[in-house]
This record gives sequence, structure tokens and C-alpha cells, in this order.
Amino acid sequence: MRSNLRRACVAGAWLLGALVFAGCGPGVGGTGTGALAAFGASAAPVCGGAVAAVLACPSAPAVSAPASGTLPVQLADPAGQIVLELNGNVARLDDSCLKLHFSGEFGTLAGGAQAFFGSYQIVNNGPDVLAALSTVPAAGGALTIELKDVQGLAVVGPVLLQPVVVPLPAPNPC
Repeated sequence: MRSNLRRACVAGAWLLGALVFAGCGPGVGGTGTGALAAFGASAAPVCGGAVAAVLACPSAPAVSAPASGTLPVQLADPAGQIVLELNGNVARLDDSCLKLHFSGEFGTLAGGAQAFFGSYQIVNNGPDVLAALSTVPAAGGALTIELKDVQGLAVVGPVLLQPVVVPLPAPNPC
């Protein structure tokens, strides 16, 4: 009897923890702060980061611009199958070939490394997976990106993305 009660209490605690943390991730209306904590990162303004020159960062604070974040920017690979949208301090990556969707918030690690920390999901293939999207400025306003899971395994990239002049409604099919 006591063992069953103890198991019920432990199961209840796990369920409560899962519900609390589920509200902290991207994709459920949260800010992604759960992913930042999982990587040991702190939220930071993307316009203060190394990729600021590639973004549409306002020169002066504006009401329409998210706090220290970029105005909407879209980049894609030459085939239009990998599309990155940056808005405020949030990145959304869609890879139509992998049927992958990533969403993450910009942050920095204690050592100074910068990335978008969040999670990805492969359509019809299970739960969100914690991941970090690194971005490195390249010539011509381009970015080299790489998406790695929490174990450091590459999921997407590295791939070079170019600025999109006319926003794409969705990634091109494979």
C-alpha cells in the first residue's frame, strides 16, 4: 500500500514537471527559455550579436521593433528548400526535404558562443527535440547555418543561406 502511494506521488511529480516545462518551449506559445536553460545559455538581443550586420536591426529604438531584435528577415538556400525567418530575437527554420521545423530564441553561452536555442520537430515523427542553430555571417549578407541537437550532432547543415528579396510563402518541395 505504501509502495503504491509512493509510486503515485513520484508519477504525479513527474507529470507536473512535464506540464510545467512543456509551457516553456517554442511551438507551444512559450519563449524557448527551457531550451536556453538546457544548453546553459542566457537570452540576449540578436542585434547585439555577431550576425547583426546581416539583419534588419533598427538604428534607433522603434515601437514596431521587438526589444533589441531584428525586423523580419528571410534567407533561403538556392533551391528554396531551407528557409530561415528571423524576427525579433526568434529564428524559425523550415527544411522541406527533412520536413523539419525549428524555432528558437537568441542567446549566449558563458564562453561567449551565440546561437538560437530552441527545438525542432520532424512532421509526423514524434516530440520536439532540443537544438541550437548557429549562424555565421558570410559575404553578400548571407549566413552559414548549422542546426545541432543537444548532444552536438548535426541535423541540418552547414548550409549557406542568401537573403530573400521577395518573401517565400513556404519552402519549395523536394
